[in-house]
Amino acid sequence: MRRLRTTSPSHATSTLAVLTLLGTLTAGSMLGASIAAAASPPAHDSRQAGVVLDSGAASNSAAGTSQTTGGNSSNGSGGSTGSTGSTGAGVPKGLESFYNQDLTWTDCTDEATGTAFQCATVTVPLDYDNPQGRTITVALKKLPSTSSSPRGSVFLNPGGPGGSGISLIESQAELYKTGEMSEVLANYDVIGFDPRGVGQSTPITCWTPEDVQAVLAGQAEAPSSLSTPGSAADIVAQGSREAAACEAHTEVPEILDHADTRSVARDMDVMRALVGDKDLSYLGYSYGTYLGAVYTELFPDNIGRVVLDSAMDPTMARQEPMEGDAAVAEQALRTYIDSQRGQEGFPLSGTTDEAVAQLATFLDGLDADPLTVSGSGRPLDRLKTVEAIHALAVASPDKWPMLNEGLAQALSTHDGTALANNAVSVSARNASPTTEKEVVERLQGLKVFAANRCLDFPDSGNEASWDAALSSYRRDYPVFHSALAQTDAFCHGWGRTGKTEAVDVDVAATNPVLVVGILHDPATPYPWSQALVSRIRNSHLLSVDMYGHGATGANSCTTARISDYLVSGTLPSDGEVCVADPEPQAGGEAG
Repeated sequence: MRRLRTTSPSHATSTLAVLTLLGTLTAGSMLGASIAAAASPPAHDSRQAGVVLDSGAASNSAAGTSQTTGGNSSNGSGGSTGSTGSTGAGVPKGLESFYNQDLTWTDCTDEATGTAFQCATVTVPLDYDNPQGRTITVALKKLPSTSSSPRGSVFLNPGGPGGSGISLIESQAELYKTGEMSEVLANYDVIGFDPRGVGQSTPITCWTPEDVQAVLAGQAEAPSSLSTPGSAADIVAQGSREAAACEAHTEVPEILDHADTRSVARDMDVMRALVGDKDLSYLGYSYGTYLGAVYTELFPDNIGRVVLDSAMDPTMARQEPMEGDAAVAEQALRTYIDSQRGQEGFPLSGTTDEAVAQLATFLDGLDADPLTVSGSGRPLDRLKTVEAIHALAVASPDKWPMLNEGLAQALSTHDGTALANNAVSVSARNASPTTEKEVVERLQGLKVFAANRCLDFPDSGNEASWDAALSSYRRDYPVFHSALAQTDAFCHGWGRTGKTEAVDVDVAATNPVLVVGILHDPATPYPWSQALVSRIRNSHLLSVDMYGHGATGANSCTTARISDYLVSGTLPSDGEVCVADPEPQAGGEAG
């Protein structure tokens, strides 16, 4: 990481609620983190200046600072009328009927908030290699522009894979209506969509209604991870069982073979055409940045104003992000221990290595003897305890006293109440789902993640190599190894893996792509954003010196720069770093 010409960060945490859908490291991390809700508009100046990196190419663009780029060249939305995809962009051969179908928007006002949305459904091929075969549907939800003649549409994806774009636009509506992204809504319709397999689109379903009710009644626990204890053979068997359940309960079981990122990107191009846009404008978070990168590789001439917030490294193999996040988590824990050793209230002893070993030994006994949790809380086994530790360890350092409190209680009285409650206070993902919708989103997110990640890569490794990897995880990640899913083994058991190599993102986009990288991001570490910039020529990196995952709506400087780019095509300065927002003080004012 480059040295910054700035003072120490204010350690503000992201006020975006983060959903981790990918069944990987823990409930607060990983590429599958999906942005679930936007922060309320901060009271301070949204045009807060950033600082500048001391050196180096923060862009992969031939353009200079503050370049202005082209827009969508759209037909606009114009209310609840139908439209077709005659945009001037090329229509792939054999897909004419999909690109030229009627798109009809109908009013679907949110009864709870009164927000006036419009909804539509798009028909797409199940298999793009056989477009004359079976079809599926993709659901869209639009927050109409405040302009009578918007320049086009901005599509949103919250990440996952498995996150609902419809849920995202519902939760972020105020950010666009009255908040820091209001200028975007004054220029664009803002559209969330549920990717194939998700939510209101043709869904992947791997459970029964009785399973959902059992979770709500406290008789079963909603899974938060694909992590499976045991050997590689156990993980392979688990993948096979879960795939069989999905095939049994999914209405269109063939979708399990076609829930890959390539197919979702091709669905987006159909949607782009149907809303009348020549070029795609898009804001994707976390895994949504990988989706945006794949779209850019497949349709480089259809790129409008694309923003990729909290980016993935598109060169990584299936298992690498899991291992990368585990390494980030272990390092965050060690940094926490280094800073707290010898201080009052810190419950571990010895050197940092000794403190880590002490904690790991304690955790290893929790499957046999879980931590009690007062009230209605479920006991914390090793995985659940690790998830709570992770949420607090990767948070900003001002939250670390809460980790001290939780660990002290757990170690001294075998009570996990403070640890569980404190984790929920910093990460909504650590809270148990309490409604049918929340349970279904949790279950579906994990299964869509599995289907997508398994299909995006071919089979890799064998039981011997996977067992060797599991052994190395216990050594290299002594605290967090139990939350690290061995997805290569799981996908082998799942049985539906890629028939070709993963998409090789190495492309020159026709318009600049704005990549946002957070310096202290526990889910998609900052070097991943740098790696993405290196793979998309004509891309530009905006760095954010904050803690958290997803900067849009959580950091006023970043939000302003993204709005400027989407509205006017103006890029941030080369090497610019947005500083963290001040922490809110008592009374709700920023200090």
